[in-house]
Amino acid sequence: MDSHPAGTLVLNPDELGQDPAHGMDLALALGITELEIRTAWGANVVMLGDDRLRRLRGMAEERGLRVAALASPLWKWCQPQATPGLVDSFGFPARVARSERLGWVERAVQAARALGAPAVRVFSHLRVEPDLTEHLVGDPLLARALEVANAAGVRLLLENEPVCTVAHADELLEMLGRYHGQGLGLWLDVANLHEVGQAMPEVVGSLAPYVEYVHVKDYRPAADGGRVFCAAGAGCVPYPQLLPLLDAARPTLPYALETHVRDAPADALAAGAAFLRATLPGGLA
Repeated sequence: MDSHPAGTLVLNPDELGQDPAHGMDLALALGITELEIRTAWGANVVMLGDDRLRRLRGMAEERGLRVAALASPLWKWCQPQATPGLVDSFGFPARVARSERLGWVERAVQAARALGAPAVRVFSHLRVEPDLTEHLVGDPLLARALEVANAAGVRLLLENEPVCTVAHADELLEMLGRYHGQGLGLWLDVANLHEVGQAMPEVVGSLAPYVEYVHVKDYRPAADGGRVFCAAGAGCVPYPQLLPLLDAARPTLPYALETHVRDAPADALAAGAAFLRATLPGGLA
């Protein structure tokens, strides 16, 4: 009998819109018991008031669901005088003064605690004008944020994001080698790794010891050089080669579906869930 422990599937309700009930009900229909919270009722999660956070958690708990992660926008920002490019921060400003940033870190950790989420996503500063681009290595706010998160029993997980300063494997390994012992883990987005040309077994193997959460989305190249998002497993990201490797190295990981599919998102999420359950050797709860 195969005793390999299973990972878990995670669904983000806002993939179906701003009423979280719809996404939560789809999670139940798909046999998914964990949620990732990014936005609800038209607001970024870190901007929701305490009453809304309590309501959100209550809606999840009455359905037997738990919040696995808070997909915050922390560090997906630049200085007010910088010029960010096309950035989706999901209702959070891209320009944030340094004097305001610790407050947002503390608010994100408070929101995670209110939702019962053990993990909070962080980024690594937007790439802007060279003389205004900030870097996460040595950022004193990161050290302080890790202290705040550790005291609250929450993990900060760094996502590899192409529009930010830490997107390639060498940059990720530098950050994690320096800060993993202080509590920083990896929120691995495999499609983002593919976008920068590094979705390869040896790269995933080098990152695997730090991975604590996995984002799963897929896309096809468009004729204009852009991307057309599709259900996981239906695009060009080499999940069949990479996910079994990751599963073997790090069993019981959460795998969060992030489709970005605008037409029929429920169908895309259902197809993605079926694909992941069939692809991961240990299965998925």
